[in-house]
Amino acid sequence: MYEILSGFLARPVPFSISTTELLWTDPHIANEMLRFHLDGSNDLASRRTTTIDAFVDWLDRRFTLAGRSVTDLGCGPGLYANRYAGRGAVVTGLDFSTNSLAHARKAAEAAGLSVDYRRADYLRDDLPGGQDLATMIYGDFCAMAPDKRAVILAKIRAMLKPTGSFVFDVFSTGMFAELREETLFESRLMNGFWAAGDYVGFKTTRLYPDEAIGLDRYLIAAPDRTFQVFNWMQYYTPDTITAEVLAAGYSSVDIVSFETGGPWPGGASAFAVIARP
Repeated sequence: MYEILSGFLARPVPFSISTTELLWTDPHIANEMLRFHLDGSNDLASRRTTTIDAFVDWLDRRFTLAGRSVTDLGCGPGLYANRYAGRGAVVTGLDFSTNSLAHARKAAEAAGLSVDYRRADYLRDDLPGGQDLATMIYGDFCAMAPDKRAVILAKIRAMLKPTGSFVFDVFSTGMFAELREETLFESRLMNGFWAAGDYVGFKTTRLYPDEAIGLDRYLIAAPDRTFQVFNWMQYYTPDTITAEVLAAGYSSVDIVSFETGGPWPGGASAFAVIARP
């Protein structure tokens, strides 16, 4: 136990360990993730319903979604993809969570929408070509290691038409400035999120100010197993994300408010990035 806890409290090299798939492939955790995604009253896993609607509104005004080919990368339960389809877009949704995709398909069918939902890992699998627009929402980009971000930027640039755009959001360094390092533990940490039965959950937050990187690390000790989860997050300024995207071969970058599509007001909030190949 000493070795486990001592290792847990160590400060790992940023992005040296990845456990992303566990959140979406463990049956209990995947169900909890879906439950959080569908709660439109908070921003814990997806944004509030009003914020999602506002984002799709300005996206439609700017790009005229009707008749456009649009791919939502990491589409989850279809909160954005179904709205795109409702605006007349020809939509493909990619995700590797079978739970989330099942919900997305059911919701699309109930609304009379046609969306091509596919189980896929956008880092490893082929992406649809000839797209007018690609989106990646709620910090998915920030959760990837630098080498994986380079891979996905290249793949998305290749999937877009010359006149296409990649729209995604990133978390700001203003948000990073509000974080604090902490370590805590409790029985059934996060009210049973990590397992159906009894467990003790440990959480430690580590910050890397020089790189503007945060880590929420969890150790879950249940009677039948012990596992860890590493949630990494890269935080950006408009200048740092612009430089990263331009270095990947894109021709231009706009920084806008996620909620309005207008100028980003700054502060401790995420912002949207519009990148053109």
